[in-house]
Amino acid sequence: MSDAVNLRVVAPPGVVPGRIWRAGAGAVMDAGAAAELTGRHGLRTVIDLRSQNETDRSGAPDELLGRGVRWSRSPLTGYPRDLVHVPRPTPDHYVRYYHAILMESTTGSVPALFAALADAADEPFLVCCHLGKDRTAVVVAALLALAGVPDELIAADYAASGAALFPLVDRYAHKWRAHGWTRQDYLVHLATPAVVMRTWLAEVRRQHRSVRAALITAGARPADLTALTAALTSRTHPGDRH
Repeated sequence: MSDAVNLRVVAPPGVVPGRIWRAGAGAVMDAGAAAELTGRHGLRTVIDLRSQNETDRSGAPDELLGRGVRWSRSPLTGYPRDLVHVPRPTPDHYVRYYHAILMESTTGSVPALFAALADAADEPFLVCCHLGKDRTAVVVAALLALAGVPDELIAADYAASGAALFPLVDRYAHKWRAHGWTRQDYLVHLATPAVVMRTWLAEVRRQHRSVRAALITAGARPADLTALTAALTSRTHPGDRH
């Protein structure tokens, strides 16, 4: 597909084909990618996890909006970002970071996000953040868990982000230089080893019994989670068997 950051469909067995897409910020998507997503794949909604400051810096997803796509602003903010603000974070750093995104984001953001997802999930939708790597990973993993997708397939989808982002490391040289990191340091930040996602999912279940229960603890409405499961799997009953 034309220029877009970390853009791909998420289509493991058991999930309606072509329903979930993920990417870095849609604002950097060119006309070709936007035309293919809307014309060929029927994309109808962008669920944008970026903060207002991020949107101010990198812009709105104008190419998609110009083709009639609905822009659902659902920022995930307020969690402690310093958990991975070291030159070379370990998998354990990222496990704790992802749990913070899910459980420590600004009050009200998780229920609003999952209400927006439930409203969008009957048609193809795209979840995006800055790089489509961390916040997007947490949200997509939660959706797949609700749909009953095995952990290994959730982790495989997560691992694909690193391969997509590594070639872009020099595009973001200003970021790693501003932090005083090396190019190799930033490659560690772009990595998405499957063990991170497998460990995080196991930790969610250890603390909350299931991904669904964790989402409810974070404020998501059970009715929205049930609707999401049905929309993503064409089933009529909740499917989070984890």
